[in-house]
This record gives sequence, C-alpha cells and structure tokens, in this order.
Amino acid sequence: MALWTYWLIAAVAVFVLELFSGTVYLLVLSAALAGAGLTAWLFNAGAVASMLAAAFLSAVGTLYVYRLRGKSPKNKTLHQGNDLDIGSVVQIEQPLSGGAWRVFYRGTTWEARAVRPHADFQMGDNARICGKDGITLLIEPLA
Repeated sequence: MALWTYWLIAAVAVFVLELFSGTVYLLVLSAALAGAGLTAWLFNAGAVASMLAAAFLSAVGTLYVYRLRGKSPKNKTLHQGNDLDIGSVVQIEQPLSGGAWRVFYRGTTWEARAVRPHADFQMGDNARICGKDGITLLIEPLA
C-alpha cells in the first residue's frame, strides 16, 4: 500500500474520533493528516517530508483555531441569545433573603434575582426575564 493511503486512513480515523469528541482541534489534526497524504501523493514525498507537512499544517491550523476562539465573546449573557425564556414575563410571589425573589413562571415557582440590586418589586408585580445564572432567573422591572 502506498504511503499516502496510510495518511488518509489516519485522517479518516482522527475525523471519526472528532465526531465523538466534538473538539475542533481533532478536526484540524485530521485536515493536517489529509494534507500530509496529499503531499505524499502529489509530490511523491517520503515519510519525513509528509511528517513535516503534517506538523506544519497542524501548527498553523491550531494557531488559527486558537486565535479564532479568542475573538469569541466571553460574556455569558451573549450566549443566551437562543434561550426562549429571555424576555418572558414572570409574576413576583414573595421576597426571599439576600435580594432574591420567588416568582411564578411556566406553571411553577422559581427563584429569581434582580439584575439591578435596588429594584423595588412588590408581591403581584410583573417582571421580565433578562438572563439566567444557573437555575436562578435574572429579572428586571417591566417599565
């Protein structure tokens, strides 16, 4: 079997592993191994040249992904864009200790905390969900 087929078999194997793990870095490694196989096939390169191509492509791809992920937002509230609870209205039931509130939402009671520390809620008032902190709803006044 030719050298390039081993590289492509390794690329497919790493790609299958990536499907199970969900990391982008294994996808980069799979592409680098495929690039090494392509190098071995196109240029009839030996094992050393193919390994150097795989190492170079892995380094470049990993650096690219690292920089790309560094530009992504770190704020938790920005990742809540697909949360269907954000923007929904809750009803204040009772105050709890530490600035928390018991609210009624979706047929049951939830613990909530006001985003603004000195928000003045009364029992029976309505508030809007503006985020989540674990299972605690973050609420703000409607007006």
